[in-house]
Amino acid sequence: MHKSARHQTILPGIDAISIKSDRTFPRHSHDEFGFGYVVDGGQESWSSRGLVEAEAGDTITVNPAELHDGTGREGHPRHWRMLYLTPAAIAELSDIPVENAEFSRPVNKSRRALRLAVDAIKSTTLDQPNRDHAEQLMILALAEQLQPTGSDNIAQASHRSNEVQTVLDMIFQNWAAPLSLADFAAETCTSKFQLLRRFARELGATPHAYLTQHRVKRAKDMIMAGTSLADTAIACGFSDQSHLTRTFSRQLGLTPGCFARSAIH
Repeated sequence: MHKSARHQTILPGIDAISIKSDRTFPRHSHDEFGFGYVVDGGQESWSSRGLVEAEAGDTITVNPAELHDGTGREGHPRHWRMLYLTPAAIAELSDIPVENAEFSRPVNKSRRALRLAVDAIKSTTLDQPNRDHAEQLMILALAEQLQPTGSDNIAQASHRSNEVQTVLDMIFQNWAAPLSLADFAAETCTSKFQLLRRFARELGATPHAYLTQHRVKRAKDMIMAGTSLADTAIACGFSDQSHLTRTFSRQLGLTPGCFARSAIH
């Protein structure tokens, strides 16, 4: 089973999402900072911060560009609620420079962290939310999770090989083009085998998976801007709207149509 809902909150640059699902999500990443909590059930996931096990009552976080997946327990749907904050929202709510801001723990079992996350999310989902009150609760919740660091991100980037960085540049600049492993290998003057092994070792995903999740991110941007789903699909390198819908749902847990409807509210 799978149910999801998303809406914009009273605070700029912050969206709320609630998902109840027994689906397995492939490796993907977000452009935003995300934090929330597991309402019911539990899941295991891989992330670039290591293996993550989360149970009901745990708070969970994800950083921008952090690859991660999600595996539920067969026959037991898990339910989680999240807030996704743009870097601009983080900069507005925190005195930590956004380039050094990071959620250091993918799972936090602190009861205080849970209470603060629950209060922050509830404050944005009331029928008549109070912006000042919501902002204060959000700052408290972030203060519990956010750490002033940056050395890990810098170190991670410094360990990228030239070949992997070249592939990333190709994806970022030509993500709508029909890029293939052969294209990446030719550009980096390596074999497909060598490049695939190196990319997976450094980033934890294949170039195809990374390209796909980047296209989904760009599709989100176009949908938010009001572009039709059919036009978005073609512009983002998907074969048709159905292809976009399948990939979008698998990556994010909600359909592009649901995302589009929530974007205008």
